[in-house]
This record gives sequence, C-alpha cells and structure tokens, in this order.
Amino acid sequence: MAKTLQDADREARRLVANWTTGAALTGWIPGSAFFLTAADTAMIHQVASAYDVSAFDMDHLTGTLGGVVGSAIAGGVIAEVVGVIPLVGWAVKSAAMAAKAKVIGDAVIGYFRERADLPDTKVFIPMETSDDEKPKSAPKQKTDIAVEEDEA
Repeated sequence: MAKTLQDADREARRLVANWTTGAALTGWIPGSAFFLTAADTAMIHQVASAYDVSAFDMDHLTGTLGGVVGSAIAGGVIAEVVGVIPLVGWAVKSAAMAAKAKVIGDAVIGYFRERADLPDTKVFIPMETSDDEKPKSAPKQKTDIAVEEDEA
C-alpha cells in the first residue's frame, strides 16, 4: 500500500511529539539549549523524510524558518539564564525547550506538507438533501459537524 499524505501527517506529528517530549525531559540540563538546537535539525530532516521530500531548497527553508529559529535561539538563551535557578528555573527551561521544538516542528510540517507529492486520500462528500430529507427537529446532541442550511 502506497504512503498517503494523511500517513505522512500522522508520522510527522508523531515525530514532532517525540522530539518535543525529549526536549521537555532534557531541557533542564545546563547547556541543553545548544544540543537541542542540533536535535531540531534532526527533527527537520525526519519530518522531510516522512513527507518523502528528499531534496528541498535550503535557502527557502532558511528564509521561512528564520524568524522561528531566531526566536527559538533567543528563547534558548533566556532559558539558559532561567535554568540557573534550581527547580522552578529548570521546569521553566524544560517547558521553553519543549515549546520551541513544537513551534519549529509545526512550521516544518506545514513547509514539507506543501511540497509533498504524496496522494491526498481525504474524501469530501457533498451533503445535498431535499426538504423532505431534512430533520424535522433539532438534534438532541450537538456535534462538531458544520451543516450549511439552504436559504428558502
């Protein structure tokens, strides 16, 4: 069975979640902001692989993620300063490192998803109903499905 865009989405989200968890667990370690930056690079390559994007324009990726990475580096420096405070500072630093990994991960998922040549298997089924087929009363339980009403 061929890999689909939805398969790649699931794999990429799992990868980002794993890297985010790793950052949360190791973020308290002194100097971790620097090795976690290298870990972010590994995460980017793994997400690219999830979408079967083997070659990508590094200049464009750098431009797209420049603001995110710049912010993350500044956050890393701040986290290192906060990290000198025992316990509370370590918790804040771990949370900051996890947040940085998540932000970068979400950005690269969007970047590589747009460039993936994988088939999209999402099926859209239009809901066309006549007046006779429409429910006579409002449903007893609310759902998250949006239904458009015809204007008469």
